[in-house]
Amino acid sequence: MAKQQFQSIRGMYDLLPGQTARYDAVAEAFAMASRNSGYGRIEPPLVEDTAVFVRAVGQETDVVSKEMYTFADRSNKSITLRPEATAGVVRAFIEHGMTSLPQPVKLYYQGPMFRYDRPQAGRQRQFFQYGVEVFGEAAPSIDAQVIALGIRFFRQVGLKNISLQINSIGDEVCRPKYKTALVEYLQGHAKHLGEDDKARLETNPMRILDSKDPKTKAIIEDAPQLLNFLCEDCQKHFSGVLEYLDLLGVRYELNPQLVRGLDYYSRTVFEYYGEREGSQASLGGGGRYDALVELLGGPETPAVGFALGAERVLLELEAANISSTVSHDKRVYVASLGEPARLAAFGLIEALLDSNIAASGAVDRDGIGSQLERANKLGVKYAIIIGQKEVQEGTILLRNMATGAQESVGLNNIVDELGRRFAL
Repeated sequence: MAKQQFQSIRGMYDLLPGQTARYDAVAEAFAMASRNSGYGRIEPPLVEDTAVFVRAVGQETDVVSKEMYTFADRSNKSITLRPEATAGVVRAFIEHGMTSLPQPVKLYYQGPMFRYDRPQAGRQRQFFQYGVEVFGEAAPSIDAQVIALGIRFFRQVGLKNISLQINSIGDEVCRPKYKTALVEYLQGHAKHLGEDDKARLETNPMRILDSKDPKTKAIIEDAPQLLNFLCEDCQKHFSGVLEYLDLLGVRYELNPQLVRGLDYYSRTVFEYYGEREGSQASLGGGGRYDALVELLGGPETPAVGFALGAERVLLELEAANISSTVSHDKRVYVASLGEPARLAAFGLIEALLDSNIAASGAVDRDGIGSQLERANKLGVKYAIIIGQKEVQEGTILLRNMATGAQESVGLNNIVDELGRRFAL
């Protein structure tokens, strides 16, 4: 019988060690930026009751109607692999009584999402997102702080030229008036709309503003602008957001057609863009969703957040020729030659690890040259060399891998010495 060779499912992919190093480095940068801003990590499960997404995201959205991985479990309950994280975070916020915590409650998350989409660069069926959510604060200042957190993260990983597009889509007071005006305008051009957009005209007309159909995009250029229909409260809130962004020096572009693809948004919506061209230029975005907590069974709670696509951030870093691997400045390689040296090297590696100094070595291999070649490929800052002479003298050779300079250090002192150097 011929052996069957299996492959990963289309749109799902393996992350190999070199790739996970890049993912981990960027994820840690996001986590650090979030923690420094007072966010605590939350990790909702990969699957939720399907109704959580139907109610939160919207039955007529593409995510719910076309892209969700939904199936019945063994108890015949309809469950769904999460296509986005906000709905699950809101469910957890309510379920675990976080509504009673001091407000605002600031949470961040990282992890895989799933959408049955057409795979392409930067858009897979399993994809990773970083995101933040803030509950319990309605002031425009928190919108600006959330937006600035995203900009700060991009800056910290080396992406200096990120652009921000922003809009307000109003609320339940002013949006109905705008929908009426928009539908009236689009009905006059209905025969030129794409088939999907003709259907949206009946079910969710504002989603047409987000259409990718070239014919529709030409039509909506002259469509009524929602900013002209905002009620006084929404106008005041949006003006406040822009004022705070100006204060922070965050540059932005007003985009009247920006609505985002999920139904739960209200008032502020925004997207981050990189320098790459095409449909994958968007690195992520978010906005305010003041009605979602109540919609999912909790008390009235204002909220705002965003999500970023890890794959798109990494593509942007690659296009900008920016390294996104973990720094090895605090990593050591221990090379040894001969049996007594191997035993000493083995013990030293463990001692370094116990002192929180990243260390590795090939203690069962001969050949100092090949071991140092491996240390060089790993990009470590220092190599430690132990031979028979060093074992007899109770010393090691400490080699600076950048300069090649070597010095003798006492074996019993090397852990403290490296701790001192790495603390500089």
